[in-house]
Amino acid sequence: MKKTLLLIALLVIASIQAQEKISSKKKKFYIPVINYPEFPILDNALTQTTFYQMDKQLIQEEPILKKNYFNIEGFIKDPANGKLRIYLTIELPQYKATKIDSIFDKKKNGWKFQAFSNYSVKIKMEAKCADKLLLTKDFNTVESYLIAVGSQKDNLKAAVEMNNKKIAEAERDGNYTVAELGLDTVIYSSVQAIQNYLNYKLRYTIGEEKIKFEFVTSKSHPEYEKLLAFENEITVQMQKVTLEKGLDEKTLSPHLQYLESLLVKYPLSPANENIRFIVTNNLAETYYLLENREKALLYANLLIENDKQDSRGSSIVKKVNNGFFVDKKIRSHTTRFADLQKLGLKIAEEKEEKRLAFFEKIQQQDAEWEIEKSNREAYLEKIKTQRLNLLDSIPYQLNANILAKVVDNLGGSQALKKVEKAHLFSKISIEGTNIPQTEEKWATTSHYLLKKKMPEAYYEIVNGPEAWSHDDRETGLNAKWAKLTSYDYSNLSKNVDLVNFLTDLRLDLWNNFEVLGEEIYEGKMCYHLNYFEKTLSSGNRTIPKTDYHVFIDKENFNIVSTEKTEFDNGNKSFFERKLFGDYRPVAALNSGKIPHKINYEIEDFNGETFYQETREKVEINPVFGNRIFMKEVYFGGFK
Repeated sequence: MKKTLLLIALLVIASIQAQEKISSKKKKFYIPVINYPEFPILDNALTQTTFYQMDKQLIQEEPILKKNYFNIEGFIKDPANGKLRIYLTIELPQYKATKIDSIFDKKKNGWKFQAFSNYSVKIKMEAKCADKLLLTKDFNTVESYLIAVGSQKDNLKAAVEMNNKKIAEAERDGNYTVAELGLDTVIYSSVQAIQNYLNYKLRYTIGEEKIKFEFVTSKSHPEYEKLLAFENEITVQMQKVTLEKGLDEKTLSPHLQYLESLLVKYPLSPANENIRFIVTNNLAETYYLLENREKALLYANLLIENDKQDSRGSSIVKKVNNGFFVDKKIRSHTTRFADLQKLGLKIAEEKEEKRLAFFEKIQQQDAEWEIEKSNREAYLEKIKTQRLNLLDSIPYQLNANILAKVVDNLGGSQALKKVEKAHLFSKISIEGTNIPQTEEKWATTSHYLLKKKMPEAYYEIVNGPEAWSHDDRETGLNAKWAKLTSYDYSNLSKNVDLVNFLTDLRLDLWNNFEVLGEEIYEGKMCYHLNYFEKTLSSGNRTIPKTDYHVFIDKENFNIVSTEKTEFDNGNKSFFERKLFGDYRPVAALNSGKIPHKINYEIEDFNGETFYQETREKVEINPVFGNRIFMKEVYFGGFK
């Protein structure tokens, strides 16, 4: 009995000595970590696309939403084929009320009033990955659109009344102008809230975590050497931890088995409190880093039961419980951000290739444009020179007798050679409509401008080698100004031949015309001139291009009518007939006469059109302030 008591006493003394001899130090490590969402299926999803189902009144907002939303952290936006897919169904916001609120401005020591409209915004959101529904939520909010701000409440009432009038008109007509009513603003505000919510639920972010180990420093402690070996191993490994790579479980396994054996060797008792704290803390932290949920919780709870610095044990339990595990592993280390970086570089390279290709295309287009520009400028100079030469040498041209009498009727060669500017003002009556329409045309030997009021303004401009059109009816994202094609330029540029502009007589084609004979046309005996222009097809076959006809009154040599038929790949595509019904003298042409009433017949793929132009004013070489340049239009529209 005495021996037994002595043995127990010796064990207690040895235990107390072990407890007294032990001392330790804290060592902190900072490692990179990924903060994960709760959906493991997203771990292999790197790209994200948003799809919108919009009310038809909001369709113009879709491109803006696609450009600005959604930017989920840890994903790259893909225009169409992202793995993470977000679907938004956006209803037309419903107007609730217009209110005026007040805020006291301390700096100005006065009240500031704000007028705003409230809208009910309803958006349904769904998030999917591989056809698996991750989230669905209805966002029903009331958003405000600020109308006006001021220091006087009464001054805001006019803005409120105007806003209410716009809303009433929109509701009555069922036509909502988003920018004016603020519907776009309230939609963006609501979608921004959805983006914040999705970032909270789905994002992947990089962070840094602080891990605290406890290491024995008492060299006289019997476990010191083996505990030091664990300290050295874990220190080396912690310094190698990256986002893609964690601890090496195989290398640490012998050390962990040793630490677990110490908990058996030193059972729970006040004497073993320090050694058990060090061991359980290190086991809990290590198994947490090894993504072993069960053992991390086991040793964290033992750390709490050890009743020494239990807040550290609770902290580990919290980290484990808040971590998102899959297949018994916490998702701490993946190649996600490395893959994102590679994907980003790939996309950047593709964009760079497209950018370079774009600029190469621009350079090629610029070079082609310089050639085209040079050709067009040469063409304008050619028709001017050709017109002057022809008027100087009428007796040497084909069908000279007819040409001389036509030119004399228009005022003579010298008068036509001196025409450098012309200005026509016309009223147009279109068959089947009573809408008043007018045209103003200006032309010089290098510029042409048509301004039409119908009742919207419409412009066509030739500015040297360029040609543009402008239409007030064009709205939305498309630019109102549009550069015209070579075909349109070819048609418009004929107006810079001022004889053609005033009379529709194509002097540049005169020597191509063949006199087919005499015939009665519109009750008048006329010369019938024809030029059938042909071209080659891709198969080197001769096919029709343009068929010109001119009918000239045999008695007074007025141009009675012109006809033009265009062909596309050999098939008729456009027909235009002009019938000149009234000639009036123009003093600037030495009493020469030019048409003042013209009946048009046009047929193309749009159908048939009949209209009459009455030229109320014709000015030749007038002083009209160079309106041909239309600076407020030209420089404002083309920059």
